[in-house]
Amino acid sequence: MNDYRAILNRVGMVLIAIGILDIAYWIYCISQGQNYSSSFNFPAVVAGVFLLRGNLRAVPIIIWFAVFILSNFVSGLILIPFLQPADLWATQFRLNLVGLPMSLLAKIMPIAVVFWIYAQLRAAPVASASIRYGNSGFNPKLAFILGIAIAILPVGMMHLTRSGAAGAKAVQVARAKYGENYKYHLTGMYWSNGNVRANLTAYNEQEIKPVQVEWKE
Repeated sequence: MNDYRAILNRVGMVLIAIGILDIAYWIYCISQGQNYSSSFNFPAVVAGVFLLRGNLRAVPIIIWFAVFILSNFVSGLILIPFLQPADLWATQFRLNLVGLPMSLLAKIMPIAVVFWIYAQLRAAPVASASIRYGNSGFNPKLAFILGIAIAILPVGMMHLTRSGAAGAKAVQVARAKYGENYKYHLTGMYWSNGNVRANLTAYNEQEIKPVQVEWKE
């Protein structure tokens, strides 16, 4: 009977630990003036507290978000090779032999942790206790679809921008400003009151650097 409580306690403690570490890292990034966003921090702590208290109503909600995060993170990982040109990936790997693999590992580790949480909460003792509590059979298809869509849509929109007139203009302006010694890869574009600002990665065999250009429409 208490098997499910042991599982909830185990997952709850892991979620709280992850949340606290993530909050600490978030505070550190703020103190250093660095941007940082995460799917964990405070929600992970709250979810962990609910599980430690044996709250079965929270189980399907946490499963829903676990499926959402898994589908989103895995989709993002699959899309990584398509985010920039192959020669830019090759240059990054050559110039940063340690940093690039470590950043990929940092993307894989949360997937493994969230999958473990999902598997624990779908285990038979928890599933049986959840049904006895009154939770209906949970099929988080919407979470799966949303996770994939949120990963794919920005990449697709960015691809359309790069291949359009605005993307070509951004590269043209960057080339005029920073020279012909670089190749240019568009990473972001913003419109405001007739002004256009574009962020690009300028790169050659020896150097990779972020650049920004602006123009009026």
